[in-house]
Amino acid sequence: MQRLSNYFAVLCTLATLALGLGCASAPPPSPKTESLLLIAGFKIVVASTDAQLKQLPTLPAGQVTVITQTGKNYFVYPDLPKNRVFVGTDKEYQLYRKLRLQNDLPDVDPQASYLKQDSAMMKADKRDESVPWDGWPRFDLLNW
Repeated sequence: MQRLSNYFAVLCTLATLALGLGCASAPPPSPKTESLLLIAGFKIVVASTDAQLKQLPTLPAGQVTVITQTGKNYFVYPDLPKNRVFVGTDKEYQLYRKLRLQNDLPDVDPQASYLKQDSAMMKADKRDESVPWDGWPRFDLLNW
């Protein structure tokens, strides 16, 4: 009976730890990451509508994600605590990657395989190009 009680205690502890980690809020971007994004030319777009605020948490925290809007790819980095995103084009993203390497930070690759897409993924991208990123202003109007 003592052994069963110990297993139960360990199981409860692990469950509590998992719940605590799962409920933790996403870490804010580091000041270094934010400054590198800005130096690279990324623009800040603040989420101000309900649709934007709902979509913001769907972006992976601490990671650049590629989204397609008006037929063009944009690189988006969320800042969840401040309800905003950093948005850049391929030009800004390539400079950001270069700056990361110059600052001894590991290289990044949006969505881990963006630059190595297979044909099925490319076909899906073509299909989705005409669908705007719901609720956000057109990023092509950010004056690049």
